[in-house]
Amino acid sequence: MKTAGFTLLELIIVIIVLGVLAVSAASRFAGKDGVVEYTVQARVVAALRNMQARAMQDTRAGYCFQINFAVSDFGPPDYTHTSATQADLAYALNGGASQAARTCSTVVGAFTPEYLRSSSGELTSEGVQLSVLDGATSLDHIGFDSFGRPVSNQNPANPQPVCQSACQVQISGAITTKVCIEPEGYIHACP
Repeated sequence: MKTAGFTLLELIIVIIVLGVLAVSAASRFAGKDGVVEYTVQARVVAALRNMQARAMQDTRAGYCFQINFAVSDFGPPDYTHTSATQADLAYALNGGASQAARTCSTVVGAFTPEYLRSSSGELTSEGVQLSVLDGATSLDHIGFDSFGRPVSNQNPANPQPVCQSACQVQISGAITTKVCIEPEGYIHACP
């Protein structure tokens, strides 16, 4: 009569293999090295794509659709939701020149939705820094035209194309990750 089960030797081997796996995998889960950088990378991609889509939908002259970058911050300028009853909002449906000018600021707005920006001091507390390069030139913002192509809004009346050889947003911390913006507007995590 034969009974089903494991021998003592098989159980010991399985326990040893699990122990080796646990020890080698524990170092991967012990710290957050790399996790913060990849999270910021995903947030930057999402914010850029969101602003690009808004630029392609709202083609009013004089309005800037951009994400601003500082060493420890990213996000759009004074971006607030539109409302027909509140004319002071930056992207109000009946907004005029003063609202349009507020959208072209190169300062990260404090009244923008959390999903489009980093909170004040958030990246610094995590040990992460941002830099944006168009080739060898440093940029403080990346805007988008009505076709979704990257532009510089330093002169909102005449936005100039940027990223002619692809721009990179570099996220540096324990590791370095990058976001690429191609000349035609494709935004993706760089390999």
